[in-house]
This record gives sequence, C-alpha cells and structure tokens, in this order.
Amino acid sequence: MPLPDGREDLPRPPDWAVDQSTDELYDEQDPAVIEERAWKLVRDAEQRDDERHDEYDDPDQGGEG
Repeated sequence: MPLPDGREDLPRPPDWAVDQSTDELYDEQDPAVIEERAWKLVRDAEQRDDERHDEYDDPDQGGEG
C-alpha cells in the first residue's frame, strides 16, 4: 500500500508483524502508525533472537567458548 508521502518503494514489515500490530492497535486507522509498530515488533524479535544466540556463545553462561 503506497503511503501518502511517497514511500511506496520502501520494504514492508513481515505479515506476522503487521497482523500483530493491527491486533494490538485495533482502534488505529492510520496505516503508517500500524507499520511503525510492526517494524518495532520486528526489531524486538531480532534483538531477542540475537540475545538468545549470544547466550549460547558465552562460556560464562554455559555456551561455547
């Protein structure tokens, strides 16, 4: 969906993030707000995944050395 400010060629967040943000912001009608929340969900998920991998690589935490 093209945005009013002409940002239609930017990548869209994954469908799972858009669906979750739509559910969380059920009374929000502005697609830009929904998309912004979706990108936040994506960043949070990536950060959690990175932390999980770091835990396995840290010898002090029982990971690889």
